Amino acid sequence: MSKTLSLIPLMLTALMAFPSAAVEDQGIPDESMGLSKTSVFDVPTPDVVSYLGGDAGTNLQRSLRSYETAPPMITHSIDGMLPITRDANLCKDCHVQPGMIGDKVKPGELVPSPASHYLSVKDGQLNMARWNCIQCHRPQADVKDLVANTFAFKAKKQ
Repeated sequence: MSKTLSLIPLMLTALMAFPSAAVEDQGIPDESMGLSKTSVFDVPTPDVVSYLGGDAGTNLQRSLRSYETAPPMITHSIDGMLPITRDANLCKDCHVQPGMIGDKVKPGELVPSPASHYLSVKDGQLNMARWNCIQCHRPQADVKDLVANTFAFKAKKQ
C-alpha cells in the first residue's frame, strides 16, 4: 500500500510534465507579434512624416481640438526646436505676445500664449512653470492611424 502511495506523486509529476513539454515546442511566429507584420528582428525604415502646416511660420490653418477644453495642437514641424529648456525655448520667441491676448487671431497669424501662461500679462512675465510647451501641445503629423478607430472631432476649430 505504501509502495502504491509513493508512486502516485511520481506518476502525477510525469503526467504534468508531458503537456508542458508539448507547449514549450510551439513558438509564436515573429510575424504574429505586435502591430507590425514583419519579423521582430527587422530594423524598419520609418516613413517620412509631413506635418499639417509645414514649417513654423508658414502654416495658414489651425488644427481642430480633440475636445472642447483640449490644448491647441502644434500645426508645424518642431524639427530643430528640441530640446526645449527653460533657457532655450523657440516656441516662446514667437508665441509669447501679451499684446495680442484677447485679439481675434486671423488665419495665418500666430496664436499667442493665453493669459493662463503668464504671471503678469501686463508686464509680459511668463509663468516659468509652463516653459515645457510640448508637455501639453503636440505637433500634428499627417499620418494614417496605426489602429482603426471611430474617433470623431467634436470641438470647434481653434
